[in-house]
Amino acid sequence: MVDLQGTWRSRRCVRPKGLRVLLLGSIAVLLIFAPAGCGGRGPGGPGVIHHVEAGENLYRIGLRYGVSSKQIARANGIRDVTNLRIGQRLFIPGVRTRLRAGAGSAGQNSSSNARGAGNLDEARRRARKSARQQTSLQFLWPVRGRLSSRFGYRQGRPHDGIDIAARRGTPIFSAESGRVIHSGRLGSYGKVVIVKHSGRYRTVYAHASKLLVRKGEFVERGQKIAEVGSTGRSTGPHVHFEIRRSESPQNPLGFLP
Repeated sequence: MVDLQGTWRSRRCVRPKGLRVLLLGSIAVLLIFAPAGCGGRGPGGPGVIHHVEAGENLYRIGLRYGVSSKQIARANGIRDVTNLRIGQRLFIPGVRTRLRAGAGSAGQNSSSNARGAGNLDEARRRARKSARQQTSLQFLWPVRGRLSSRFGYRQGRPHDGIDIAARRGTPIFSAESGRVIHSGRLGSYGKVVIVKHSGRYRTVYAHASKLLVRKGEFVERGQKIAEVGSTGRSTGPHVHFEIRRSESPQNPLGFLP
């Protein structure tokens, strides 16, 4: 932040007392009469105030409102998109209705679901375009199977990747070249391989029945690294696949061909 007081002193200027009072009064009025969550106009025009909830990040919030995470970051002066606090106020530009986590899930009426589906389709289109602009990496599908669960919210809880159902023992391939930074059991992920790629990207391959690589190994794009299983918290043979940039989960469908 710029030290205004220090700047004024260095120029030997005197701050008008009346102007300071006027500015402080204006700020107080804005804080009193702009309640959180109401529609209004912000730095980029109309928008709403959203309070960050547990498990949220800019991508998920943007997906819910149909606004790109870059637009939200720019509107709020956020440089590190991974550094959000629970309860933090975010201005969401270009929208008029505040939505809470889980909006669009079961329990809403059919017309609301229809509107939500339209917004979600548009948000996915934007996310896919944005994802392709983020990196030159070319990710492959990690396994041949059926997409059984998508990225986003599942039963009101965040789902940080996609699930691909396949027969036990089906080969799991590395989606891109990189170095293995974890190969072993990891809580509810069961047997899991994590590969680090360039540009701070990581891919996660969970619930495997058999691991074929070790920590520290370099793997090529398309190399077999594990086999499908149902270890950890799993309801059947499948691969839980994640793409993360630093610690921020990305929608794999935005990166996959």
